[in-house]
Amino acid sequence: MAPAKSSPPSTGGFTLFHIAGIRVALDFSWFIVFFLVLLALSEGYFPRNYPGHDSGTYWLAGLAATLLFFASVVAHEVSHSLMALRSGINIPEITLFIFGGVSRLAQEPSDPKTEFKIAVVGPLCSFVLAAIFWALKAGLGGFVPSLFTAVLRYLAFINVALGVFNLVPGFPLDGGRILRAVIWWRTGSLTRATKVAADLGKGFAVALMVLGALQIFAGALINGLWFLFIGMFLRGMSQRGYEEVIIRKSLEGVPVREVMVREVVTVPPGLHLDALVHDYFLHYAFQGFPVVYQGRVLGLVFPTAVREVPREAHRDTLVESVMLPLSEVMVITPDASLADALVQMAQEELDRLLVMEGQRLAGLITKSGLLRLIQIKQVLEA
Repeated sequence: MAPAKSSPPSTGGFTLFHIAGIRVALDFSWFIVFFLVLLALSEGYFPRNYPGHDSGTYWLAGLAATLLFFASVVAHEVSHSLMALRSGINIPEITLFIFGGVSRLAQEPSDPKTEFKIAVVGPLCSFVLAAIFWALKAGLGGFVPSLFTAVLRYLAFINVALGVFNLVPGFPLDGGRILRAVIWWRTGSLTRATKVAADLGKGFAVALMVLGALQIFAGALINGLWFLFIGMFLRGMSQRGYEEVIIRKSLEGVPVREVMVREVVTVPPGLHLDALVHDYFLHYAFQGFPVVYQGRVLGLVFPTAVREVPREAHRDTLVESVMLPLSEVMVITPDASLADALVQMAQEELDRLLVMEGQRLAGLITKSGLLRLIQIKQVLEA
């Protein structure tokens, strides 16, 4: 699948490994599809097409094929991510979940050429893997057990299928992003290009949902539900992809200073947590506060940090011991654009940024405030 855009938050899950600074993680929903694929191969595909082996051998072949299939999905996503990194775009993580894999981009590509390169490399990676598995099958065919070559045949086929599926010209699939890059290059309008690609993506998603419904009525319940859920997921992703471009465009060129909160409520580092909870979080109902001492900003404190401290220890614990220390990632200048602020919050997984002029706290900007601004602009411009 194509890389996701800047807004989706981290999905959490179980970390597999890191590569080039990218966290590769498993969403817990992935274990569902892993088991389903393993079951389908071990009890269905291999016994039906390659009879004559015992159950344990089929399950061993199924496990190998399933693991290598998901390794192929990871390779597909890593290829997207490495190309994005090469193009100067940060990739915080890749997540495998029930519908496949997704690379989370910290920002959109800045030009159609970059968009094209990032999108096309995924299907190319899948086709290269298919060729490698097919070459191994052809070269080892007379020297290894037939079930081993059957695994290689399956992996060659599934990588071709993965590459072809992702080339469907509907956003957010790779083919949709390739189409968007071409239209963007021809028209100069990212908004128009995204609209066309997203509409085609929604059309493809509806076709999958109709196909799923027909399969359910024909008695193929599992396959039908699978197509139905994938179609629903892709339709939602297509719509959100277009909305995110509109949001980003509406915020570009608007400086942070125009909408930042100027009268910022701050807390001292020596405040006890029980007072922080009752006098600040419950009183103001804000999701975080800057920690300031004698005019100097020390960091930010959030309810999640307070939650980690046992309630009976609140009276003896100070804000400075649980705050997030000040760093560059939580600071933005007043002249930066709101689009940059939104990207930075998404990239660093923060819901607010400190607006600083040198060492002075000039204001505060929050994700909820930006979303309210976007809603108001949409109403006024409708």
